[in-house]
Amino acid sequence: MKRTLYAIGGILLALFLSGSFAWAGETPYTSAAMEKKLRVFRQKVGAVFILPQSLGPHPGASYVLSRARELGLSEAQIRRIRAIRRRMVTRSLRQFERIDTLRARYLAMMDHRNPPLERARKLYMQLTRLMAKATFDHLEGHIAVGRVLTGEQWRRLHGQP
Repeated sequence: MKRTLYAIGGILLALFLSGSFAWAGETPYTSAAMEKKLRVFRQKVGAVFILPQSLGPHPGASYVLSRARELGLSEAQIRRIRAIRRRMVTRSLRQFERIDTLRARYLAMMDHRNPPLERARKLYMQLTRLMAKATFDHLEGHIAVGRVLTGEQWRRLHGQP
C-alpha cells in the first residue's frame, strides 16, 4: 500500500513539475516566430522610444496575454490582442530599421572635422520625428489592447477592486 502511494505521489509530482517547466520558458499565446520578433523588439526599444514611461499606465499585449486566465479573457479577446501585438511589433521593427539607418548616416556625417551642419540638422530632425512616431504608434497599440478589455478586466489588471 505504501509503495503504491509513493508511486502515485511520484508520478503526480513528475507530471506537475514537467508542466511547470514547459510553461516557464514560454510566452503564453505566442508563436515561435513572434517570440523571435519580440526578442529583437525588446533589445531595440530602449534606444528608440522617446518617453517610454508614457506606456506605463497602458500595459502591452504580451503582459495582458500573460494574465489571460486571471483576467478571464475570452478566445475572441485573445485573438484580437494577438492581432494587435502582431501589427504593433511588425510596424515597430520596420520603423527601427529605418531609424537605425538614419542614425548611422547622422553619426557618419557628424564624424568629420567640419560637418555639414544644415544637412545634419535636417537629418537629425527627420530622425527624431521618426523616433517620436515610433513611440506614439506603439502607444496607440497599447491603448488598443486596453480597449479590448471590459471595464471589470481593466480594473483587475490595475489591481482595483
